Amino acid sequence: MVGREDTLSRSRIKYLALVLTALAAVFLVAGFLALRSLPRIARRIVVADLQERFRSSIEIGEIEVHGLIPPRIAASDIILRYHGRTDVPPLMMIKRLSASARLSGAWTRKWRVSSLHLEGLQIRIPPQEDKIPPFLAQESQPKLRWPAIEFDEVVADDALLQILRRDPGHKPRSFWIRHVSLRSLKRGEPAHFRAQLINEIPVGNIDSEGTFGPWNSDQPGLTAVTAKFAFTNANLGQFRGLSGTLSSTGEYSGVFERLDVEGDAFVPDFHLSVSGNPVQLRTHYVAVVDGTNGNTYLESIDAQFLRTTLKVSGEVVDPPGPPRRRITLTVTASKAQAEDLLSLVTRENRPPISGVVNLHAQFQLPAGGGDIVDRLSLNGQFEIIRALFENPGTREKIDALSRRGQGKPENQAISDVTCDIRGNLQVRDAKAQFSMLEFMVPGASASLKGYYGLKSEAIDMHGNLRLSSKLSGTTTGLRSVWLKALNPFFKNGSGGSVLPIKIAGSRSNPSFGLELRRHEKPAWTRAGP
Repeated sequence: MVGREDTLSRSRIKYLALVLTALAAVFLVAGFLALRSLPRIARRIVVADLQERFRSSIEIGEIEVHGLIPPRIAASDIILRYHGRTDVPPLMMIKRLSASARLSGAWTRKWRVSSLHLEGLQIRIPPQEDKIPPFLAQESQPKLRWPAIEFDEVVADDALLQILRRDPGHKPRSFWIRHVSLRSLKRGEPAHFRAQLINEIPVGNIDSEGTFGPWNSDQPGLTAVTAKFAFTNANLGQFRGLSGTLSSTGEYSGVFERLDVEGDAFVPDFHLSVSGNPVQLRTHYVAVVDGTNGNTYLESIDAQFLRTTLKVSGEVVDPPGPPRRRITLTVTASKAQAEDLLSLVTRENRPPISGVVNLHAQFQLPAGGGDIVDRLSLNGQFEIIRALFENPGTREKIDALSRRGQGKPENQAISDVTCDIRGNLQVRDAKAQFSMLEFMVPGASASLKGYYGLKSEAIDMHGNLRLSSKLSGTTTGLRSVWLKALNPFFKNGSGGSVLPIKIAGSRSNPSFGLELRRHEKPAWTRAGP
């Protein structure tokens, strides 16, 4: 009886082993078939997700799947064409991607990718379309709806972001991305990102962190972004005629095609090539960047250096036609310091004039290879109140002019005279042209026209000098007696004198003189009709 039960038990064990062996064979065959099918399934999943997410046609080279739990996917030569269009550059190109997936959420129709790494990523944001083109992808409506894919983290190195212009003749706005990571990337929701970029002009490093998305598949240029940034090590020497290293921090928000930017910038060693005197420059700015044409609109800039603050607004634009970037600024100063402003355009350690300046001017700086001073165009009005000249010789001449103008040529108590200067000027070709320059001291005033060379520092000014006293009162002794005979020839309507004068020489050594050939004779000396 016992032997019979042992025989029966052994038969059951053999039967069970046979069943298990058969099941194992079935599972092995099924696993083998599944592994062979995984690349095809993965391709369909990737294509369906990318088309749904970006509304673009998809081209994929090879797809490899390694492992099963969890599956690891690799794909190469991926191209996304915006709405299937071939008349514009691809929306996105990826040389290679690799991902590690988790299937835990598949039963809830959500697949999660723990990490996705992109190599050779290039993104080109097309300009906004007036009419959204139809989606031309052949596989835009897959028969099988795959679960949505969510990404825990997406990482890319050495990527390129370009915002294409409406005018194809203009270069796109380019950003080289050293490293970018996005976390919690879900369809229809914004993602958090951190990025290190290289700015194109001026070259510098940008660290940025904020939120991006959700992606606007119909109008990618309208995808939202909000972030803080730090811009460092920007060399202003790229702009010929400028020098200094710029750093800036701030924040931006909006969409790719239009970003509102606000921040603070600092240049510890800012200077123009025409001067060579570095100053610390601090600015607070509010601007709008138009990604469709690359234009930047400067709504307000407060620029502070030394003891002076300038109010600036304007734009940096590429006008229609051949790309010729142009900077146009309106600059206003109230109670600025003359010595601060002159330190930017003179090479002397101590500027020639001190005083309080009020200024309103329009600057225009077109693109070009020449020095900034040669390309600068300016129209403006200015006044310097209580100006005092630094050069002792010039200051003595101003004192003497005031004494003579008041009819007190020997009164040495009249000294360290300040003057008021105001005028209209234009700057072209490194030359400041004065259409009206008024110079006033107690007892005398001058109205002049002429120019001052910003590089040569040469002076050539002509005009009239008006004195409160008669000509004979400007001196003493026998010379005063002789000049009484000339009083009628140079008198003005208020009992004083008017003389034609000229100022020539250089900034450091000006010469003052009469220009009698321009003098208009009194009416009583002219010949009758």
